[in-house]
Amino acid sequence: MHCFDCAEHNVERPAVGTCMDCGAGVCAKHARPERRSVTCRVVGLTVVNQPARVAARILRCASCSQVRTTVAACEKQGGRNC
Repeated sequence: MHCFDCAEHNVERPAVGTCMDCGAGVCAKHARPERRSVTCRVVGLTVVNQPARVAARILRCASCSQVRTTVAACEKQGGRNC
């Protein structure tokens, strides 16, 4: 698999992973690694967010990462002027 962002610029570079949101292949240059807290399911129906010593890693492409950042900023403002 090759990096989708590189391919748009006629560059062939191998992907190191896939975007968690859109599934596009991303190379080391275009990957946006992020950390995510781990959610543990306890016996029964209760879900507890427990802090982990090491958070899980996820990858996003530049486009999806930018969308997530924009949405988070909009939500901080209460959804006004977004």
